[in-house]
This record gives sequence, C-alpha cells and structure tokens, in this order.
Amino acid sequence: MAIPADLVAALAPLPEDPRFELVGGWKDWTGGIYSFQFRARLSVEPSEHMPEWSGWHLVASGDATDRDVRIYPDATDGIVATFPHQDFNGPPEGVRPWRVGKPCLERPAAVFQREGWASEPNDVAERLIWRIGRLLAWIDAAAENRLLVEGDHLELPIYPAVDVNSVLGFRETAEDLDWWVAPDQHWGFATVSEIPGVRATGVIHDFMDPHRRSIRRIPWSTAIPVDEKRVDAVWLVLPTFAVFEPWRAATTWHELTAMCAGVSIDLPAILADAGARLRHIQRPKHASPVLLLIGFPLEETFGGEPKRFHWIAVRNLRLCTRDDVRRGHSGTAAARRAWDVELARSNRPLEWQRTANWAPDQLRKRGEAEEEVRAKSILVIGCGTLGAAVAENLLRMGVTHMALLDADVFHVGNLSRHVLTMADAGRGKAERLARRLNMAAPDADVIALPLSFPPTKPVEVASLEDWDVVVDCTASDAVLRDMADFPWGTERVFVSLAMTWRGKGLFAYTASETGFPAIDAMERFAAASPPPEGELVGQMEGIGCWHPVFPATADDVNLWAAIGSKLVRRAIVDRGKTASLYLQREDGSVDRTDA
Repeated sequence: MAIPADLVAALAPLPEDPRFELVGGWKDWTGGIYSFQFRARLSVEPSEHMPEWSGWHLVASGDATDRDVRIYPDATDGIVATFPHQDFNGPPEGVRPWRVGKPCLERPAAVFQREGWASEPNDVAERLIWRIGRLLAWIDAAAENRLLVEGDHLELPIYPAVDVNSVLGFRETAEDLDWWVAPDQHWGFATVSEIPGVRATGVIHDFMDPHRRSIRRIPWSTAIPVDEKRVDAVWLVLPTFAVFEPWRAATTWHELTAMCAGVSIDLPAILADAGARLRHIQRPKHASPVLLLIGFPLEETFGGEPKRFHWIAVRNLRLCTRDDVRRGHSGTAAARRAWDVELARSNRPLEWQRTANWAPDQLRKRGEAEEEVRAKSILVIGCGTLGAAVAENLLRMGVTHMALLDADVFHVGNLSRHVLTMADAGRGKAERLARRLNMAAPDADVIALPLSFPPTKPVEVASLEDWDVVVDCTASDAVLRDMADFPWGTERVFVSLAMTWRGKGLFAYTASETGFPAIDAMERFAAASPPPEGELVGQMEGIGCWHPVFPATADDVNLWAAIGSKLVRRAIVDRGKTASLYLQREDGSVDRTDA
C-alpha cells in the first residue's frame, strides 16, 4: 500500500541539524499506521539513563485532515528508562520496533516553553519539525534531570498494565493528612465496597487494624452498601512517595519489596503477618484479599510540602489460605508464612489498579459552588420538574447534605421534562430522586421525605427542624402560607421559585428570617407576574384524561433551574430579602426586573 502523499511530502522539509539523523523513510504498518526511524543527539552531557545518541520512531496515524503524531523510543537503540512526562517505557508490543514509553511532548511543561512553540501547528510537515524539536528539548532536560523542577505540578509515574475501565476510589482531604503521617499502626486490613450497577468500580470503605478493629470509616453515599468486617485488602503506609530512578513504578513483587525496603518498610513480613491473621479467622469458602493498598503523603508541587495522603493499589495479591497445599511441602503455619514471603520476593508481575481521590474538593475541580454554600444543608420542598433539576444542580456543585420532600408519585406523563426515567414510574418522586442523587456523587447524603407539607406527626415535624436552607419549588400559594405558619424555630434562608405560565418566566423570592414571609412573597408575585393565557388554561393531559397540565418544555425548565440554582447560592451568601421576575425573550436571552 502506498504511503499517503501528505506524509511523503512532509519528510522533505526536515531541516539539516547535527542533532537529528534520519535512519529511513516511512514504513507502512497497516491499519493506517506509518512510521520512520531517526536518531537524536544531546546538546548537553549524557547521563546514566540518557546516552548522547538515542534511537526513536515518529509514528503517524489517522487521516490527512487530522494526523495523530507521536514519538517512541527504538526497541534496540532507544532509552529503556522511564522519565517524568513519559508513559511507562515497557517493551515493544507485537512486531513493532519501538518501546511503549511515549514522551509527553504535547503538555506545556516549563522546560518546553521556547519561542514559537506555544502551540502545535496544523500543517503535517510543520508538526513533524515541531515534535522533533520538542523531543530534542525533552532529552536534554531528561539528561540534566530538569523534567521536574521545584514548583512544577507533581505527576505520579504512569503505572504499567492498568485496567483503565476499573477504578478504586478513596477519600483523602488536606485535613486527613495528619491522621496518616504519624499513625500508631503502619499496616492493617480494609473493606472495599462495590458501587451498585457500575462496572469494576468501588471505594475504600473501612480501614481496620491487624485485629480487624475499625480505625477509620470513610463517609460515602448511602447508595454504596458496606459489608461490615469483610476483608478485601491489606493496606500499608510508606513514610514518603517512592519510585525507581529516574521516574519508574515497580513492575514485579520483588521490585515492590525493594522499593518498600528503601523506605524501611518490610513488605514480606507484613504479608506473612497478614496471611497468618486471616488464616485464623478463615471460614468455609473464605476469599483471600486480592488488593494491596499502598499509601503515602504526597505534595501538590514537586519539592513542596505534602498536602494530602494518596493511595495506589495492586490487584493480584494472593495470600495463602488454610486450604492451599503444595506438593512436597508441609501444610504447617510456618510453611504458609514462607509462601506469603515468597510472593513478596517473586518476579511475578504486578497488576496495578487505577485509583482516584474522590474527596469533595477533588471531585468538583471542574466546577463547584462557594464553600459557604457547600457547607449548608438544604431542604427542597417539591420534587417536580423544577425542584428536581435545582436539587441535582446543587448536588453536583457540592451541596451533598439534602432532603427532598414530596408525597407525589412519578408518572410517565412527567417524562417530557423531569430528570427521572421510565424505571421510576409509579414510585414516589422523593424516594426515586434521592436514589438518583445518591448515585450521582459518591459523597452524596440525600434523604427522601415522602410527606405532604406541612407534616402533622411530631416525628415528621422534627425531621424538618435542622435544615439551614429551605427551597420551595411547589408554585403553590397554600404551601407558602403553610411555610409561614410552620414552627421553624430559628432563622434560616428561605428561597421560593415558581415558573410563570408556559415556563416563559421565573419568579424568585429569598429571605433570611425565622419564618417565611408568605404574604409579602405572594403580593409581589401577583403584582409582577403576567396572568396565564385564558384560552390555554383548560388544556388537559389527553383525550379522556381530565388532568390539567402546566405547559413548559424541558429547555425552559432547565433554564430556570440553572437560574434558580444560582439564586439559591446568592441567597446563602448574601442572606438578604429579594424578589425578582425573570422573563425569557424569543431568542432565549433573559431580562430581570425587581418585583
């Protein structure tokens, strides 16, 4: 098959450079993958892991309009070490003559900020020159140990053989760092809880000491079940983050043992003790832990002070059980301890498990509400289209402690604009929305109150007393009057949101008082809101269905839910009395007037 014309033409402009030596032209690897080999020379002194000359392959894939260009070390003449800003530099895959350790040349690392290199060009020929130039800068920085300098954001090494579709979540905040930095115990057991309905995804739920006594339980969403005292993992703590020079993770159990020994942690002894303790409590069909959790304090920037604790995990821990038998070996306790030690010293490859810190501030790096808002507990009255969307917005922005009050049942007719689905039909809106929100974030704490407002039973009245913010989304004057009469007791923030006819406007009222000022709110709403169109008020849900409908499309509901969520945030921060009417124009823009 012929080499594409754009790639053929791209080789000609490569400049004459004493640091660059073209070894051969393009080679077709089928499947739309093409490569050429070259050698690159340092302009600085070579180092232990970076020779003066090194072999590389530039690999291009994709079509001519969007070429993917990458560079890999040659399998024979290339570097074998793994550096910062580089994929794990493992051996070649299949028959391809390059190792898999692709340098991360695309990232804006400070070492690459040369004039004219702010962004990658679009033209293929220019891109080849750009990439090769970036590589030349990269190998110089690697040789001089400048790929990570003090103040750079710290990136952990890329671990080999990681299943990208599986993840184990942990929760470590900055405040938790002191808990682990000087622990009384440096190893123990842990329980891992699977997230229901999610493929190969779980969370560390409970840390236990070697006697299986709980020492730290992690608060997760109530949607994530926990099996008390079950042992799924062995955990150990390192005093500091450890790697092999220049920036490589361990690949075998033997290497992991050596890495631990380098920071004075005896991994073989820990595994032998863990196995022995578990064999004492082993029950029929007892499963041995399959995860090894390794924790250490981690800085946010290279060379800085540790900011929080971090966990990495190995999947293929296999401790000896009482049922394990080896031919020619006794089944004594000492023999089984020796087998566990043997695992730690073996060349068996490590199977790394992808982990992620799901602490609240890490989960919402892409967008969160103000800290003052996130710290509040919120009671939402009314889980219809507007209330459900507002509640979900607040939850995703970090308001995790919430109660949903609604006695209504969800119907298929609600599907045109509600966040719930057909699977929720015939179920209570509050219960099903709480279930959805508790599955929307691993730290969610949302409860359902399937009640009519106001509640009459003392226990139900008591359930409404301690919420910091009350958000009404019922659009009911009767509910507003009942909110005014309800014995809230202490001052709190009140927000009332109501869409106008056909969803063309939103009336919003906020106050911070000991009781809801219903008369003031209703008078302002009546004065500001346009009346409904009389000829449309009588529309029913369908032929033979005598249920009146409130017409509004999903985009209108979502627009007002977004504005309503912002109003809740503003009401918490400003704590003032406001009344506003928002009206939508034909082009979707919104006008606001004070009511």
